[in-house]
Amino acid sequence: MTRIPKIKQLQTTAAGTITINWDLVEQIIGFQLHDNLKNFYSRILGSKNKYGTISGQIKFNPVGFVKRYVNREDWLVNANNTSYAELSLDLLTETDVAYVVDYLQEAFKGAWTGGNDFGNRAYIGDILINMGQITLVFNNDTGKFEWVDFGYGYFEVYEENPYGIVADHTQEFLDKFMLVKKC
Repeated sequence: MTRIPKIKQLQTTAAGTITINWDLVEQIIGFQLHDNLKNFYSRILGSKNKYGTISGQIKFNPVGFVKRYVNREDWLVNANNTSYAELSLDLLTETDVAYVVDYLQEAFKGAWTGGNDFGNRAYIGDILINMGQITLVFNNDTGKFEWVDFGYGYFEVYEENPYGIVADHTQEFLDKFMLVKKC
């Protein structure tokens, strides 16, 4: 039976536990990755499901979840009426350079973008609340973990979406999640 990683394991495992040749990965993809992204992906490997996803039900408090709104103040507070959410975080499932390169190219420019330009942002997961899916992205330029509600509209103009900053660094981001039920 394959062991499925848990959010607590991701939160408590030190960055760099998983050895990845980041220099070679960056050379192949053509840009430098922010240390917070490397920190996120070098803790544990996901199970061998499609994307190495950690998923489960979490306690959700939009006031505590959003560190700072960038557009449409209190969007999640006003749009949410539940104290739980379904969480899905995508992790690497192996450390082979070719795999990591393919994975990151998909995370930065893959199907989730709908062909739109989101700058140097990578998809890392999502939460599902009563109003719908909230996408979690990593901004490689700033090192911040962000959220966006594409269901609201303005998909093609990222800066017009109601979104905000979840965390400024990896551990702060991971500590936002208190798993109450593993799916």
